[in-house]
Amino acid sequence: MDKADRAVSKPLSVNPFQTSQSVGGVLALQGIYRAVPVLHGAQGCAESVKTVLSRHFREPISLQNIAIHEQNLIFGGGDGIREMIRLVMERHHPDVVALIGTSLTEVVGEDLLGTAETYYRQHKEMFKDKLMCGLYLPDYEGSLESGYAKTVYSVIQKVIRSRGRLSRKKKRGRINLLPGSHLTPGDVMELKEMIASFDIEVIVLPDLSSSLTGHLMTGHTALSRGGIPLDYLREMLTSTYTVAIGSSMEPCARLLQEELQIPYQMFHGVTGLRESDEFFLFLRQFSQSEGQNKYRWQRQFLLDCLLDTRSVFRGKRILAALEPDHLVALYQCLSELGIKSFGSVISAASPAVAVIPEAVQVGDLEDLERMAAGGADLWLSNSYGEQTALKNGIPYFPLGFPVFNRFGSPANVSVGYRGTADLLNQIANIMNSKERIS
Repeated sequence: MDKADRAVSKPLSVNPFQTSQSVGGVLALQGIYRAVPVLHGAQGCAESVKTVLSRHFREPISLQNIAIHEQNLIFGGGDGIREMIRLVMERHHPDVVALIGTSLTEVVGEDLLGTAETYYRQHKEMFKDKLMCGLYLPDYEGSLESGYAKTVYSVIQKVIRSRGRLSRKKKRGRINLLPGSHLTPGDVMELKEMIASFDIEVIVLPDLSSSLTGHLMTGHTALSRGGIPLDYLREMLTSTYTVAIGSSMEPCARLLQEELQIPYQMFHGVTGLRESDEFFLFLRQFSQSEGQNKYRWQRQFLLDCLLDTRSVFRGKRILAALEPDHLVALYQCLSELGIKSFGSVISAASPAVAVIPEAVQVGDLEDLERMAAGGADLWLSNSYGEQTALKNGIPYFPLGFPVFNRFGSPANVSVGYRGTADLLNQIANIMNSKERIS
């Protein structure tokens, strides 16, 4: 059986690190300006999603909830759905509304998308120059990564349908950037700067770099405070190229290619020397320019960093529990430093991990702890795995989502030459400190 499609080895998750699809969907919509996700589920569902996102980013999160009550099982919840859409549009005047169905939506059998579509056709004036989309993100499948990618796909699909499939004149020197869910707002900002340094215009969806990196705005709004504006989002249809970061974002790029003949290139990540070289090679070929000299110096700095830290990483056993795209990007970076083995766990099956030669298990933190029984030199996971790592005496470095009790995690940069060097130095310092203590 292909290791990318391995089944879960046990009937239930004992110590989970998985984050639900609905969290990924809400996260993606924070990267669209004046957007509001509307979650259709249990009374406390939206509150739990908002809490975990707020604890990680330390920012207000735009989210509304259509609560499902007992009477909806008998009489249906169509009236509640229509009333919530009306209230959101009249009170907050969002540019983008996204309805997200959960597992409970499917259990109840509510036709969320059909009800919303009917309401949209009956009130077209209300949605003039607006965008409304919907999708189902049940918790019993996928993870944050898949929910994030499905939401971006749904938004692009709705934009294409609303603007028509007519061929448009492509604007030279403009590309679309589709960053994966594993990239921090700091990573997205770094990628935008790298692309802009080659005099390339870039449209980012979703653009978390301007929405979840910190705001000192006064007042309260129920809408997302940053991200890509809707009118600029529609300009994606006239770009000449699309760049997808992470295997999960490739279906979104493929959709633009199939519907609008916009070619694309997918990068597993932009972390590590080889991956960064390939990304800058693409930018040089696309722009027909050599770019700024500072990136040559940053590459030299990364080479020096690789030499300095190689003695720390050589022959070490690394354990990681991350989303598939994040795991692949990290492995490709660490494999350049001579690590001995890379034991890893993902929360949901993904073909992306096929590039990792060692077996990748679909499981939870208990499975990763079992791998640690043979000894490990570093534990990489979100905050859910910190106590397990410390209990086993393994140096712990927080990565992924969510990360609690750490300031500045959303602003961390791990892409490009500079970001890779910063990441390796931070990890090497953790491992080096453990060796000195022991």
